[in-house]
Amino acid sequence: MEKLTTALALQTRLLAVLTTVEQEFRTQSDEQLRWKPAPDRWSIMECLQHLNLAERFYVRNIQHKVDALGLVQTNPVDQTLESDWIGKVLMYAVDPAVKIKVPSPGIIRPRRSTDLNPKEVMDQFVDLQKTLHTLLDKAVYLDWNREKSSTLFGNWLKIRLGDLLQMLVAHTERHMKQAMRVKEAMNATLLQSN
Repeated sequence: MEKLTTALALQTRLLAVLTTVEQEFRTQSDEQLRWKPAPDRWSIMECLQHLNLAERFYVRNIQHKVDALGLVQTNPVDQTLESDWIGKVLMYAVDPAVKIKVPSPGIIRPRRSTDLNPKEVMDQFVDLQKTLHTLLDKAVYLDWNREKSSTLFGNWLKIRLGDLLQMLVAHTERHMKQAMRVKEAMNATLLQSN
């Protein structure tokens, strides 16, 4: 994969996420956004809050790298992306097509739905996705194979920037699918009760 093509593809995927939020979740009531299919499962709101907690950490790290660029060059240099074992494992763990459940580290587990303000959570989510979309315009000036970022697992475990950007979008898509399954289950429950 090439960096510039990947950056554009990631931006397209982020726009699809934003469209889903606007079309599928903005129209829901607070009660619907907080509805859970089971006591031990997440609501739509909890899915979005989990993404806010995880992505805020990574978006901040990417922002620091972009800010350190200083003067922006006129043409980004393309490159073939290389993944190391850390990137491959983390991307596999968040891949929306993979059915294994990976427990979230405590730091990014959402509070209960009842403790969350749906409008604030959704607005934060949209802001983070838009920020990441914009950062991708500038991140193409960085070396995606050489630049690394800490992970939520600690400073000792670092991920390449290219892997990180792909992982973030895949992680978002994974939990968007989860949120859509919650909405479908809620709608099915409402139909059965009528």
